[in-house]
Amino acid sequence: MATVFPTNQAIVVGGGLGGMSAANTVVENGGRTVLVDKSSFCGGNSTKATSGINGAETKAQKDGGVDDSIALFTSDTLKGGAKKPELVKILCGNSGADVDWLVEKFNLDLSLLARLGGHSAPRTHRGKESFPGMTI
Repeated sequence: MATVFPTNQAIVVGGGLGGMSAANTVVENGGRTVLVDKSSFCGGNSTKATSGINGAETKAQKDGGVDDSIALFTSDTLKGGAKKPELVKILCGNSGADVDWLVEKFNLDLSLLARLGGHSAPRTHRGKESFPGMTI
């Protein structure tokens, strides 16, 4: 016998950045969600991000006069050895809007920019406080 699951409810597995973003989006759209994680606290691998989060064409970059583009980020990522170009295009293409969403929605400080290995422009975002993974 098939059971119909209500369309305004979701079960999200994983309390890292992806899971928390998914759960938040469900709630923002009037739904209800249950988030489960294998750890005793949420954060997943996102909490281990000590350098920052990468994004191209972000507001922080524009405010800082950084000349960057999705095409350049995509090229850098592919040169770095990424094996699935179709996924790289999605990752890099959404990166700026995703970083801006985190800043705007959760009032995170990701205003400091760094150019790290493999990048052609400063696009690694972090805040002034604790390391970025804990901020995020």
